[in-house]
Amino acid sequence: MLVKKSKLSFFIKWLFAKPARTIVLSFLFVDLIGTILLMLPAASQTGRSIGLLDALFTTVSCTCVTGLVVLDTATSFTVFGKCVIIALIQIGGLGLVTITTFFINLARKKVGLRTRVVAADASGSFSYLELPQLIKSIMLTTLVIEFTGFVILATQFVPLFGWKSGLACAAFQAVSAFCNAGFDLMGDKTGQYSSLTAFNGYPVIIIATACLIICGGLGFTVWRDIVEWRKTRKLRLHSKIAILMTSILIVGGTLFFIVSEWSNTGSQALGTLPVWQRPIAAFFQSVTLRTAGFNSVNQSNLFAESKVISVILMFIGAGSGSTGGGIKISTFAILMYAIVSDIHGRGVVTMKNYRIPNSLLRRAITIFFLGLAIMLGLSLALSFAEHEALLADRFRYLDLLFEAASAFGTVGVTSANTPMLTQLGQWMIIPAMFLGRVGPATFAISLAMQDEKEQANVYPDAKVQIG
Repeated sequence: MLVKKSKLSFFIKWLFAKPARTIVLSFLFVDLIGTILLMLPAASQTGRSIGLLDALFTTVSCTCVTGLVVLDTATSFTVFGKCVIIALIQIGGLGLVTITTFFINLARKKVGLRTRVVAADASGSFSYLELPQLIKSIMLTTLVIEFTGFVILATQFVPLFGWKSGLACAAFQAVSAFCNAGFDLMGDKTGQYSSLTAFNGYPVIIIATACLIICGGLGFTVWRDIVEWRKTRKLRLHSKIAILMTSILIVGGTLFFIVSEWSNTGSQALGTLPVWQRPIAAFFQSVTLRTAGFNSVNQSNLFAESKVISVILMFIGAGSGSTGGGIKISTFAILMYAIVSDIHGRGVVTMKNYRIPNSLLRRAITIFFLGLAIMLGLSLALSFAEHEALLADRFRYLDLLFEAASAFGTVGVTSANTPMLTQLGQWMIIPAMFLGRVGPATFAISLAMQDEKEQANVYPDAKVQIG
């Protein structure tokens, strides 16, 4: 009994030994509860349980704010089911640890050092000392931006769908867009899985949704810097990089899709839209690929070169400490600056007159290659699971790579039609969405049995030819 108790206490201590591990466990806990709730007959419009696979897939897609779906949200779920989905999206966007810490603060209870460290990791904070104020600003920023988005969208949806349905769609879409989730309630209005393809003629809806996506994808520490800029007149390096890279990727993506897709006349493609709508649709395509999941053009009919660029944008993802996924734009920026520094023959990596520590560069490289391995590994696994569909030419391998990037980047757009994938393929996508949300490096750290130790030995420099 003492041995069993000792092993149990060791396991419990191991579970909560690292902030990264606690973050992973928090998402697993929410996934468990969400799956149970969505499996209830009360959540399905048929009055029967949707089953384990559909419930788990939907839950993970919600908490990981991905947006890939195997069931149309509007036509498959009751009001109860939709409430569960939007609650999971909000929890997944903010992070369970962040929300829990906020309510502890709100109740004026003491927040321990360990809780602060965990919440700092979950919220992307640079220091646990600033955590209480940051958590409050996160919740306030979320409330203000989502409410603003709700009001703007309501002015469009209420005249179209009436007060009750219009307000419900506006509220649901405001939360889903800010959390970069990509879920919507348009299935019973414009067709199942139609997303925003019927709203290219409503620029307010498209642009408002895009702005909500950008706001959620920047990251909360960036928004705090922006709000405090009036007093400090300074932005941290992280905020400068996030804003710069976001702007470059959005503008570059928009210009590319305008050029590439202008003549695409496939079903619901960019080239079929009136000329004045095409730049807006290209802008939205560039924004939504940064982990959002809404779409205003048919992703299946994109040209091959557009799908390749889409995969790259989805893989890069949004900002660190944001509601989005991917390897994060700051990771990508550090790697780009490392390449430039090496080309210029500099001994250290510098970014805007700051030196990038080797530990940070190693972590960026680790995240990049783990993410790449997950994305490529999933696409190859899907090619085996969907072998018959590939032989029947229902889609190409590029579509499976697109699906894998969408899952890992927690984007939610699909060119292979997720509901038509085999059950094995859908099971494969679930862990990829989870890893994309918690972060591959965070997950790897959470599994480590021992803490990092200082090296006692001194090794000679390796002489290895590369390049």
